[in-house]
Amino acid sequence: MVNEYFQKKANEFKRELNHSKVYPANVVKIEEDSASFQNLKVIPVSKFSLPFVLKAGESIILDFGCHNVGYLNFSAGHDASTKITSSVIKLKFHFGEFPLEITKPASEYNGTLGNGWIQDDIKSFVFTPYTGSLERRYAFRYVKIERVDSGFYPVVITDMYSDSVSAVNIDDCEKISIPDEMLRKIYDISLMTLKECEQDVFEDGPKRDRRLWLGDLRLQALTDYVTFKNPDLIKRCLYLFAAYHKKNGFAASYLYQNSPPYIDDENGWHILEYSMYYVSCLYDYLKANADDIAFVEELFDFAMAQMKGCADRFDEESGNFVPLAPFIEWCPGLDGSCALLGIYIYTLKQLRYICEVLGKGTDFADNEINRASKALKALYSEEKGLFVTRNGQISMHSQIWAVLSGILDNETNVKLLERIEADNMEKTIHTPYMKHFHIEALYECGLKERAMEVIKEYWGKIVEAGFDCCPEVFNVDDDFESPYKAPEVNSACHAWSCTPAYWIYRYYNEQ
Repeated sequence: MVNEYFQKKANEFKRELNHSKVYPANVVKIEEDSASFQNLKVIPVSKFSLPFVLKAGESIILDFGCHNVGYLNFSAGHDASTKITSSVIKLKFHFGEFPLEITKPASEYNGTLGNGWIQDDIKSFVFTPYTGSLERRYAFRYVKIERVDSGFYPVVITDMYSDSVSAVNIDDCEKISIPDEMLRKIYDISLMTLKECEQDVFEDGPKRDRRLWLGDLRLQALTDYVTFKNPDLIKRCLYLFAAYHKKNGFAASYLYQNSPPYIDDENGWHILEYSMYYVSCLYDYLKANADDIAFVEELFDFAMAQMKGCADRFDEESGNFVPLAPFIEWCPGLDGSCALLGIYIYTLKQLRYICEVLGKGTDFADNEINRASKALKALYSEEKGLFVTRNGQISMHSQIWAVLSGILDNETNVKLLERIEADNMEKTIHTPYMKHFHIEALYECGLKERAMEVIKEYWGKIVEAGFDCCPEVFNVDDDFESPYKAPEVNSACHAWSCTPAYWIYRYYNEQ
């Protein structure tokens, strides 16, 4: 379904991207090292310099020094003293955000996602000198270049750089003082993550899937309000979700912003809590831009439709949503029913706040909060002192979202959060995405110092692993964990992982 008014509004907030030229920093090699992340270590060989020569069968690995999202440009010539190249030149490019992408042959890929996400390319050209670029936009730090033709004479690379693109510039971000060295490093990689994901829309990951996801958008926008402060892009994205929605009235969980019809209405995923998060997006916008009530008013009916649609799916007798369609996070075997109730209450309270500011009635929100709170409280086990799903599962996710729902007193909430860390629960956190909500629960219970410690314990290990952005999935006990059964397609720069910058900003500005 297309709402042409919101489609037009979204296009009004479309902006040109910023471009910057980034050259490689070093020529490197990659060696096995059991002490390094994924058992691979990058070793500098020499400083990068131009020109460099590639004979048939030769290869070179370049390190650009930091994460880039952009288009590789290069120029090639021939060494006239050696002879002009006499046949078609073929250069194979293999891009990587992290070393495993470079060392793992594409032919060995056996993951659950399409192999088109493998970042490789071949460029052929007949005559030199040649100047051109690769058409596809890549997300990378490293690039391996192989000459795969069998020509007799060398080719000389006379120029090579990344035309890097983003909606924002790092230098435009507000500077804050962060005395703690590790928190400073975490803040920097979080900021780089958000910057790389801010493109024509807030992409979930610039390598893969390059879509606008509602759950990611909520966390990106939250962080943007205190860092880059780019409300036009936030407004564009919220208008897009209102412009292209499912036939049943729900917001799509994700959009292909450049590919009509923009959403997969028939076969695409519908994550129920992502529909709820549309309200969270409006709530956060209103909190950050209290003088722009008109924008919130414009999208209020669409936000209300999301919650009414969820209410229609809520079965009071079973205390569950029918059919159940939560995501919560990438955690195999997770029963998300309890967490989903917590999210429903959390977003209903945000809806109630919006209604109060806009001068609208709160009866719907109040009634639904009461219904859902009753169902969630029924899952609390006095004997265990924990929330237990109807199938008997105890997870960190259930406890965290019960805390964030606000249905219990602060003392009980604190005990739940202490139990999360003390007990070996059946289902634990696997992604920085869910870790954000753990931090939020700690913060909202007044445990701000502990929240910073958890950030250092988790994201600190990401820093120590050598990441210059925040990854999609990170298991401190398993370097090779992948939701797609292939770690080489994991995203090493993923939007839902950027929120330490938000929490660190708040911590140092609310002292």
